[in-house]
Amino acid sequence: MKPWLILLALLFVTSACAKDYPAPIQALTGKGITIKGQLKAPDGITGYVGEYHGRPMPIYLLSDGKHVVIGTLFDTAGNDLTQAPLQAATTPALDASTWAELGKASWIAEGATKPKRIVYVITDTECPYCHKLWLATQPLLAGGDVQVRHIVVAVISPKSLGRAAAIFDAKNPQAAMHRHEANFGHSPIQPENPIAPATGKRIEANNALMQRLGVSGTPATFYKDAAGKIRQVDGMMPQAQIKAVFGS
Repeated sequence: MKPWLILLALLFVTSACAKDYPAPIQALTGKGITIKGQLKAPDGITGYVGEYHGRPMPIYLLSDGKHVVIGTLFDTAGNDLTQAPLQAATTPALDASTWAELGKASWIAEGATKPKRIVYVITDTECPYCHKLWLATQPLLAGGDVQVRHIVVAVISPKSLGRAAAIFDAKNPQAAMHRHEANFGHSPIQPENPIAPATGKRIEANNALMQRLGVSGTPATFYKDAAGKIRQVDGMMPQAQIKAVFGS
């Protein structure tokens, strides 16, 4: 096909796609917002994933078809109805090699010993948000069928490396991890000094994995959704999403 014919075809497809959107959504595209796809929304509202200057944004077309709202939806109980669907819609599914890499990392497990589902969390011993996530997951893991595997890195504080090493080198790393988190801010687990070379390499390998995965902060959670696709959630999650990911 000649180049000018290809260009005309692309222009036709782009124009046709733009006209498929209701007028208020089309108006937003004229303001520099790109519509990336659909967003799960309550009945009577149509949700869209928008992107502006590289940042995702939730867009909701109201039932009258004439007005749009950009922002977070809450229900009558104050539950966030936007963050989890937006995260799912904007986080690409990762491939099987990523899951294999996570499995080969140095991690500390808690939860079910014969799990039906495995969740990986990249965590730093000095990270307050990692601690909040740990606290929120404890009731869900008790007696459940989910196993959490903590991939401990050292990126937050000068104490991170030594404390991570002390936990890895403890007689019972799982118990040491629990003692540390249960007493966060006043941890009885003192940083290891000097750090055993082999342990230091394990933590450095975890740090390198974090970089390869493009994770810029902790916590970062990896899990498989109902369709078996690998999903990534960066940072602390809302309670509803925590229940969905870590609950039985």
